[in-house]
Amino acid sequence: MTDNRFPARAAAVLPTRRQLLAGAGGVAAGAVLAACSTAPSGGGGGPSGGQPGTGATGGGTTGGTGPLTWWDQFAPLQDLQKATFQRFAGQGGPQVEYTVYNPNEQGQALQLAFSSQQLPDVFSLAGVGVPPSVLMNQGWFSPLANGEELRSAVPEGTLIEGLHSFDDQLYSFPIFSTRQYDGLLWYSRSAVEAAGLDPDTPPASWDDLRAAARAVQDSGTSGLLLPLQFGERMATFVLELAQAAGFPGATQGGSNGVDLSTGEYAYHHDSVVSAIEFLLSFQTDGLLFPASSSLDARAGRARWAAGGAAFFLDGPYCPGVVVRDFAAFADQLAVGALPTPDGSAPVLNRTPVGGTFWVSGQSDQVDQAAELLALLVGEEYQAGLAEAMDQPPFDLAAVAGSGAHPTYKRAVEMFGEQVFVAPAPQARPGVTDVEAAMGTVEPGLGAIVQGAFSGQVSDVRGALRELSDKLTAAREKAVAEVGGDVSVESWAFPEWQPGTDFDVSGYAR
Repeated sequence: MTDNRFPARAAAVLPTRRQLLAGAGGVAAGAVLAACSTAPSGGGGGPSGGQPGTGATGGGTTGGTGPLTWWDQFAPLQDLQKATFQRFAGQGGPQVEYTVYNPNEQGQALQLAFSSQQLPDVFSLAGVGVPPSVLMNQGWFSPLANGEELRSAVPEGTLIEGLHSFDDQLYSFPIFSTRQYDGLLWYSRSAVEAAGLDPDTPPASWDDLRAAARAVQDSGTSGLLLPLQFGERMATFVLELAQAAGFPGATQGGSNGVDLSTGEYAYHHDSVVSAIEFLLSFQTDGLLFPASSSLDARAGRARWAAGGAAFFLDGPYCPGVVVRDFAAFADQLAVGALPTPDGSAPVLNRTPVGGTFWVSGQSDQVDQAAELLALLVGEEYQAGLAEAMDQPPFDLAAVAGSGAHPTYKRAVEMFGEQVFVAPAPQARPGVTDVEAAMGTVEPGLGAIVQGAFSGQVSDVRGALRELSDKLTAAREKAVAEVGGDVSVESWAFPEWQPGTDFDVSGYAR
């Protein structure tokens, strides 16, 4: 899963995806990545025209090696990361040059770095928007030499072939829990109180939220702020709202838009259309923060915390950013569950969380990077995740006794009740090969949602149907190329019931 957090500083201007492809000579099937050699490049660094590191963290180096470079987008984790890097240096590891990005910009920076043989040694995949299986085939990653040690340290059933390992070699692992979602309803207690609403009773239904937003709007504050500039996040909101309205699928990884009962792409499902229409209604009714179209989640969160609107959809990392960067607003912070059409508690399904950090296929310090990553599965780091209030750690028990903000603890409590582990088609033979061969189909869901708000997409259902059809055609073509036993049924799990945890024995066919 990718997430928009505050970066350590503003990013440099980077080329658009289209410009990047043109500069790299283009990639077949619309893929966003440049094809080039992946021979070691001396440890990586900042891309041409991109951001340099924010400075080395830690002590001296070992064996004459230079510092490790590390890029991610997790601003609430900055203190934890720096402390971990220092602990690593104290154990004899090299320094770490650490950069925190806005994910929209990190994806482009990574693409540039890959094409120029300057990938950082360790990185997250924020903003890349391409399945790891595709990146794996292009040589972005190195396997972890300490894979067996890491396998034994994470919860059973966490690691899945095609998501974290390829050809039985471990390449990454999650540090976060699968039980989470991005569409929590965050709001300002003072703003809803000023509108005559009860701040201890968050809106539960779609109609409740519309009514609450109207009451707030009438009191002089915008009702809802949406990060419309961040298409990937808007797509996630829509899919989560659609699940709450009955979509028979899941979010996370390559299952987005797939009806897991049939394996078919179903972006045109009634629930997806209804979810987009629900969000559009705030614009139609004049309840949307006026500048939403120009804001991503990072900038939107700042405007919301400054009093721009009462309500804001965001993930569990919201209080981590607020406490760190908008401390004066922390006492006003309140949270409710993702609204549902009828006001019942949401039932959401997520496929297992993918790998969080990856070691570069261009790194000449693969072993040192793997040793550093091993610290992330320890109790000290997991406890630190709870305190940092980013995505919840895979050890959810670490949250209750932590010093996290009460709203973070409430969010994690809701996750334990509302989120279920869905099957990941990538665990079945051939699926990742097909996805790697499919390339990228555009416009995707995020662009369609943005187009609906801008007026460029007038027939939402038709655009969604076209997306489903394009993906179906791309998959059929890729299945024919890959061959073997893979078929549309590889994406189907008719025996699984949404709202229940999938039994991993069901991956066998």
